[in-house]
Amino acid sequence: MAEREVAQRLFAREFNDSTLSLTSVSSDDSSDVNSPNLLISPTGVRINRVFVAGVITEVENLGSEAGKERDLWRARISDPTGVFIVYAGQYQPEAAIFLSTVEVPSYVGVVGKARIYEPEKGSVFISIRPEEINDVESATRDRWVVDTADLTLKRLDLLSELLSSGMHGDDLADSLKMKGIDFDSSEAILDSLEFYGTDQEYISEFKQSIRESLLSIKENAGVQIKQNEDTENVILEILKELDQGKGVQYSCLLEEAKLRGIREDVSDTGVRSLLAKGECYEPKIGILKLI
Repeated sequence: MAEREVAQRLFAREFNDSTLSLTSVSSDDSSDVNSPNLLISPTGVRINRVFVAGVITEVENLGSEAGKERDLWRARISDPTGVFIVYAGQYQPEAAIFLSTVEVPSYVGVVGKARIYEPEKGSVFISIRPEEINDVESATRDRWVVDTADLTLKRLDLLSELLSSGMHGDDLADSLKMKGIDFDSSEAILDSLEFYGTDQEYISEFKQSIRESLLSIKENAGVQIKQNEDTENVILEILKELDQGKGVQYSCLLEEAKLRGIREDVSDTGVRSLLAKGECYEPKIGILKLI
């Protein structure tokens, strides 16, 4: 049995720029094939399977279009650098069902296979065929961005070092071997340097893009913290207003919070946070009181 390819983490920008294919694919074959559809990214990643996380911003049913498979769904998933295109059809039934019912926008995580479609020479389209797709929390998406940034920056630092060395050919290959990089990874790095013509300007610009991505995550985290604090303050106010000495029914608290523009799931999270902090307690199940 062939070893399953690891699911790589790449930003949308790098994934969509990965046009170097190790297998010839001339049509958008929806079926799974035994041989991997390998791509080489601009930073030298061998891509067959990927793990991505982001915001699903658009879902469309393409099944009615001529020449398309029945119930083919296309989705756009955004990360801080760009957009992943995801297709799910009859060979990905669970993913297709998910896309047909998912709330837009929302955070999702996807594990799937990279697909390259070349309808004509010079025209290349990169997409993902999902093996798994699920709702995730914003914290999961943020962690994915941080982890992907770390991996990408390490690859960019290596490329920068290789370019600065001035080495070529066998000397460059020997240098990678000395660094403990395995043969397949070394070949991918060398192929990427030759095919994409990577230079220091590209590396510097990509690093700046990653820094901006990390800043956006930091800003989002700050907004989320502020929203959580606001929700908790409203819940505390409601408890003070409604408690006549015997506490407040949980259902009444949720209803009052809803009237003030707070969704039930958000209120529930706020209540759990306040209970954990010791700001309130449950003298009886379903009754809340301030400490």
